[in-house]
Amino acid sequence: MSQNLYSVVLAGGSGTRFWPLSREKMPKQFLQILGDRSMFSMTLDRVRALVPDERILIVTIRSQADEVRRELYNLDASRMKILEEPVGRNTAAAIGLACVHILQESPRGILAVFPADHYIRDESRFLDIMRHGFKAADGGWLVTLGIRPVRPETGYGYIMKGDLIDPEGSENRDRSLFRAERFTEKPDRRTAEEYLRSGRFYWNGGIFCWRADVLMDEIKRYLPSLHEGLFSIQKSPERLNEIYPTLESVSVDYGILEHSDRVAMIPADVGWSDVGSWEALYDLLGKDQEGNVVRGDVVTVGSRRSLIRSEDRLVAAVGADDLIIVETSDAVLVCRKDMSQDIRAIAQHLIRQNRREALVRPLVLKPWGAYKILDEGNGYQVKWLDIRPGQRLSLQSHRFRSEHWTVVAGTATATLDDRVLDVPAGKDIFIPFESRHRVENRLGEMLRIIEVQTGSYLGEDDIVRYEDDYGRAGRS
Repeated sequence: MSQNLYSVVLAGGSGTRFWPLSREKMPKQFLQILGDRSMFSMTLDRVRALVPDERILIVTIRSQADEVRRELYNLDASRMKILEEPVGRNTAAAIGLACVHILQESPRGILAVFPADHYIRDESRFLDIMRHGFKAADGGWLVTLGIRPVRPETGYGYIMKGDLIDPEGSENRDRSLFRAERFTEKPDRRTAEEYLRSGRFYWNGGIFCWRADVLMDEIKRYLPSLHEGLFSIQKSPERLNEIYPTLESVSVDYGILEHSDRVAMIPADVGWSDVGSWEALYDLLGKDQEGNVVRGDVVTVGSRRSLIRSEDRLVAAVGADDLIIVETSDAVLVCRKDMSQDIRAIAQHLIRQNRREALVRPLVLKPWGAYKILDEGNGYQVKWLDIRPGQRLSLQSHRFRSEHWTVVAGTATATLDDRVLDVPAGKDIFIPFESRHRVENRLGEMLRIIEVQTGSYLGEDDIVRYEDDYGRAGRS
């Protein structure tokens, strides 16, 4: 069975619940909110303990694919496959897309599905449970992990535990396999309290195991139009951009698991959290004597039970009780801790207004380093670029803008059409419209460039790539 095992990581997401740190193009899974590594990289560590890199598929929306590539480059994980969705169509379509790819390699392929942004405290027990999940999936079950509730949560789906399926479960709690008798999506407070008292209901953690062919059979049974669309993509992959946006947008829970008679649940006491809000993050992190979680350049006086985070500037808080305060270079959030779920309303309001603060952060991380927007106005934009030693940008051109580079630290090796020249600190170079150009750092220190863009359109999608070290050639 081991040659048939795959893992699928769902790495989409809108980035609204952790605004202003998260943005539409930099959602929660790519943030270092639990330490010095992103939640996405922590998830990949768990996945790599189950299957080799070449059988790990990452499904992400196209606008976030470059960030996925940056993370994979830093993790030396180039053998993992990235499946790009042209637009988000919910989890049934995303998982179905992975299934049709797996079926081309392995007709009895078994996959585990992981959200990219969940926290697991007891990873050893979690991996044991997942290995048992693979075995149960091989027998035709659609396996989901059930998390024992610790509070009457109204933001999660619930699974009602049915009869024990395998006798082995009576001897080992981490191998208990039960029928999933009923799914309930986000109950009201009174119902959630009843579920908690009953002891028969578990949170649906969104972590699954099943055979690809079994799930596709259930999609054909319950979501026939989605099934038809997915196999059209399999037969004609060049039509992905045409077909995928027309697929039915429905979660795998609502579209399949609530109806199927093949669903089984393994109770998983692994210290799970979906880290679904700033308040949930506060609960996970270590606190000082006043119950505060403080990160960055922060000074507090008489403040208690608050999460205060500075990214760019000094934050001073006096008498801040039970608050979330998050500062970035272009936005500041102040929120009552018990209202942190409502932050998404702010992010959605900014998205409707097409505000940059909802889309990208001023500091943008890239596989080759990073850039930060310093100033912008009508027809111009100023940024700095930091290029790591040994790295280079793609060979590219722009249709609507010219660029002027001034090197302020290090030495740039610049390609400009048929010329290659070194540009040391204090010197500059002009990049005209439509010229093919590239900058690289061949030395052992960080290269910093101040870039001034001028033109009629300055969006990041005004890029034609001819060569690229990170798999982006031909893409804007």
